[in-house]
Amino acid sequence: MAIVGYMGSGKTTLGRLLASALSLEFVDLDRTVVKKAGQGIPEIFAETGEKHFRDLEHEALLEAIDRGTPSVVACGGGIVVRPDNRALLRDVKTVFLREGMDVLFRRTRGPGRPLRAASREEFERRYAERLPFYREVADIEVGVDGRPPAMVADEVLGCLSRP
Repeated sequence: MAIVGYMGSGKTTLGRLLASALSLEFVDLDRTVVKKAGQGIPEIFAETGEKHFRDLEHEALLEAIDRGTPSVVACGGGIVVRPDNRALLRDVKTVFLREGMDVLFRRTRGPGRPLRAASREEFERRYAERLPFYREVADIEVGVDGRPPAMVADEVLGCLSRP
């Protein structure tokens, strides 16, 4: 299972909750990329560019999906920009977390976020570009709407239990 959504939507938090509830391994793609690269995401963007980061992210997604162990994979917010990633995500159960723009923007202002210096206009533009891709790969779309993570996890688990 994969979780997609814009940065700040709660993918990692939800992923951990779902993995625990389903007794599955949890994989955080951003953490995998950081470990492999030996540097943080903002540093990767600054030193080698977004394309290099997306290549590392693609490799991490391939490994997470092909590892043979059922898991919950929290993807990076931009995973859907590459068509080959979207093809991979369509082959697994994928959850799209949708959150309000004000909440997303506020949550992503801290250090460690590659687009934290982006203006609100740029932030919204990127979201608008990605939204159709999130929906393209999603089997389940859930509005977070500021709800507690456990409530969102319960909704996803309910969707998974339906035929």
